[in-house]
Amino acid sequence: MLEHIADFTAWPILTGIFIGYIANRIMSGEGKGCCMNLFIGIVGSYAGAIISSLLNIELFGKGYLTNFIFCVIGAIAVLWIWKKLFD
Repeated sequence: MLEHIADFTAWPILTGIFIGYIANRIMSGEGKGCCMNLFIGIVGSYAGAIISSLLNIELFGKGYLTNFIFCVIGAIAVLWIWKKLFD
């Protein structure tokens, strides 16, 4: 049973870190650390879902690549807003 829990939690965490890393590299050219990348990846995933719903694009069943792209776009939007507010 524990191996299923590890599979369920490991991939979203690793994907969130990767999404945050890509967004940070695009926006600032440098990484922010593992925890910050995870935070940006998670928040960016929700922002990407909101962006896709505003554009009337259904992400359910579209495939991993489409979801990944919208998550990165959402993370970039979150970082852009963060820079406008706090820098």
